[in-house]
Amino acid sequence: MLALSAALNAPVEGAWFGYLGCEGEMAKIRMWAVIGAKGVGKSVTIGHLMGEFGRGENGLKPPSNSGVKEIPLRGGGYLDVLGRRQSLQEAGKPPQEFATRIEAMSRRNDQSNPNIVSQYFNILFALRSDRKNNLPLAEEYLSYLLKRSWHLEKIVLLSPGSREERVFRRFGVPICYIYESNDRDVSDLVGQVRNHFGWA
Repeated sequence: MLALSAALNAPVEGAWFGYLGCEGEMAKIRMWAVIGAKGVGKSVTIGHLMGEFGRGENGLKPPSNSGVKEIPLRGGGYLDVLGRRQSLQEAGKPPQEFATRIEAMSRRNDQSNPNIVSQYFNILFALRSDRKNNLPLAEEYLSYLLKRSWHLEKIVLLSPGSREERVFRRFGVPICYIYESNDRDVSDLVGQVRNHFGWA
């Protein structure tokens, strides 16, 4: 744990701080995070938000080859979002590996549209609030990614305890608390998250 703490507090090496080929500009990675312990419905929630259960009536447009989907917004229009259902800890992805991969995807996106300067590359993903595979806790992932100049848009906490309530308030972003998430009807749970995100 001391080594992890030192890594989180050390300067970030190799972080991508500039838009490729456009000095002074930067396409930030913008995060929506669904957080909880084992078995509280993180992957189910993200799967429904991203339309990954074969339901065509939810308004989602087909994904591109990159896995990015166009999410309908409440005010009209769409938002391109990359979704990752499995928590990073369960997938065995440490913060550095995840960050490097997503930043590379963002660079490729910028290179495919060289005349457009992207403001954001959007990603929805899950994190475990408890220990798994000896990897960092959710708050340690988010802190590391914020040090790489990523932007945290909103958080969803599924079945949070007092520790989670206390810790994630410190990030200073809007949080949706969904208690006893396993006892909630899936459509109601996902609907509450959509309301929180402003997605349709």
